[in-house]
Amino acid sequence: MPTPPQPALDRTSRRLILRDHVGNADVRAFVDAAGWTFVGQIDRDLEHGIGYEAKWSTDGGDAHYVVDEFADVVYLLAPDAAHASIENALSVWTLDELIEDSYVHVYPAGWAKSVLRLGAGAPVVADERVLDHLVFSAQHADVPVRRAALWAMVYAAWPEFTEALTALARDEDPGIAREALDALELLSAAQAGGR
Repeated sequence: MPTPPQPALDRTSRRLILRDHVGNADVRAFVDAAGWTFVGQIDRDLEHGIGYEAKWSTDGGDAHYVVDEFADVVYLLAPDAAHASIENALSVWTLDELIEDSYVHVYPAGWAKSVLRLGAGAPVVADERVLDHLVFSAQHADVPVRRAALWAMVYAAWPEFTEALTALARDEDPGIAREALDALELLSAAQAGGR
């Protein structure tokens, strides 16, 4: 798994996870049709845990296209007012689909991937279905599933995960325990900052 990210914990809308078949050309065509103004981009720098990101200005605020290699997803982070047009033009995972997909995998690799995708696409406000599944996954016997659940909690950035992350900070795997402590610090800083 690549270096853990520093996902934007101050987001005000859900990350819209694009399906695998949505390509750069599809996003570019949508952005052009929507009349968004290109602001700039951040080039990929995997050594520092940075994926490619492009930014546009829209009528409702800034929109970001992010290639997140840690979560193995590509998403748009845009103002809520733009969500309907994005969902109508591009193939996006709905929250219900993300939840359903996270329950169908029994093998650890698929489970870990779907749990991380669920966390990346979680809503801004805690959803009980997501909360329950990520806490359940954090107790899985397989280390990669627990690690994916831990980072899914970071992506969601809900204070409701504090207890589960505190338990993971005592995990038998030292890597999980260390990353859980880091995650608690990240979430604490985000909450202190007003999120």
